[in-house]
Amino acid sequence: MDTDVLAGGGEMGALMRSIDWAKTPLGPVADWSHALRTTVGLLLRNRFPLLLWWGPQFVQIYNDAYRPIPGSKHPKSMGQQAADCWAEIWHVIGPMVEAPFRGEPATSSDDLELLIARKGFLEETHFKVAYSPVPDCTVKPTGIGGVLATVAETTEVVYAERQLRTLRALGERAAGARTPELACETAAKTLGENARDVPFALLYLVDETGRTAHLAGACGVAASGDLAPPTIALDTPSKWPLADVAARRSVRLVTDLRDRFAALPWRARSCCRWRRRSSRTSTAC
Repeated sequence: MDTDVLAGGGEMGALMRSIDWAKTPLGPVADWSHALRTTVGLLLRNRFPLLLWWGPQFVQIYNDAYRPIPGSKHPKSMGQQAADCWAEIWHVIGPMVEAPFRGEPATSSDDLELLIARKGFLEETHFKVAYSPVPDCTVKPTGIGGVLATVAETTEVVYAERQLRTLRALGERAAGARTPELACETAAKTLGENARDVPFALLYLVDETGRTAHLAGACGVAASGDLAPPTIALDTPSKWPLADVAARRSVRLVTDLRDRFAALPWRARSCCRWRRRSSRTSTAC
């Protein structure tokens, strides 16, 4: 059968068999060139994340291992033109893909940083990629039918390494803090050096009376307004649950920041932490 080339291949093979390829720029499977059929067969049976862009429209075909990368773009992304699927990053990856398609050498990157909208928001992602030309003697005059991408997502590794550097710096610098105030200032400055993982940070110290918290360190936001008030009375309602944190002396995760505050730094994520330094209580949000 003409569709034998799509046999197997797990979930993506089944998806490809359900597509009417005659309605795509690739045309019916029966008309696919030997190079395209061979490359698709190799891709579907491979356990490494592989993505094939074929033809001048860069129609996409990928395997099961690649499936998590497009996120919510899948399954529409299968058989879709690359510039439409990856509109938010095509200005970055487009030239890298077009170069080998024009017959130039393969392109690659050990750390390709991209802001991808695959979960309903722009997400910082990192990849190791190599874009290689796929020869096809039926394509004139270049003899290149498409581009095969080998892709390894390294996002979590990059996040972990970056956060570990921040934690290491906090530990090293905290040793020199002689007072709670200096500890908060030092911590805020250190966290401010990693704005990607810590868009903003506020560190409060509860006074000796236990009734008022004073802002002792901040980064990513100015000390003013509802988001970063210079003082918070713990015996009156507040948008930051510092009173609860201080009373329970336990971590409080705040997940509804957008409901609590009108304006937030980009990608704001926050939690409240509690700790005791000497005879004073320090609370950070």
